[in-house]
Amino acid sequence: MVKITGTNTYIDVEIDGRVARIMGELGVGKFNCLASSMQEWLVPAGQKINEEDKKMIIQRVTEKTAGSHMVISFDVEEPAKTQPKKEGISLVPKETSEKYLSYMDPIVNELVDLLKKLNEMIETHGDIYDEFLEQYKKMIIPYCTESFLNKWYRCSVRNPGDYYYLNKTATVYFTMKSESKALVFMEPAPGLFSACHKFELKKENGKYLIDKMFYYYAREHVYHRMDWL
Repeated sequence: MVKITGTNTYIDVEIDGRVARIMGELGVGKFNCLASSMQEWLVPAGQKINEEDKKMIIQRVTEKTAGSHMVISFDVEEPAKTQPKKEGISLVPKETSEKYLSYMDPIVNELVDLLKKLNEMIETHGDIYDEFLEQYKKMIIPYCTESFLNKWYRCSVRNPGDYYYLNKTATVYFTMKSESKALVFMEPAPGLFSACHKFELKKENGKYLIDKMFYYYAREHVYHRMDWL
């Protein structure tokens, strides 16, 4: 017996007493699932979903909903949108294999938290530049590679309040193809007149640090190098 319940962003599939939660996106008359989001059973909690079970789930769910008012399909190529991880922010894996999905939340959340703190500093210390600059440097050092910092120190702060859109509505895309590097793309909601940002993070001493940074506009996708945060 297969029982399916869910929301706009995930479905829970119960098969023979076991329950799997599958992330995805609701469309008109259909729900598109991200097969790679099936990592562990919801019930029994913490138990890994192996490849055989994954194929079984896909087959049973596809067969049950074929021809129904709500067809459920599985997308193994282009990942679907997950639940928002923070208020106003949608986190979307893109061109990321299943084995690297677990890196997404900690890397993105740490980066978003840093950028929000920098924005707060602008609001509270922006009028005392020298004091602000020293605190700003101390804030970013643990999160950046030496290579990035060496370039950054030769630049001014420029417009460090540009990440205000993270407190509103934004989409964050995460790409990881190897354990050594991750890419994070941050795009404000349509209608917000702000540039988008791309971060290249490099793994050093077990941490993912900002190594390169770019700004771009969503319609153009032409990346302009930035040497400051």
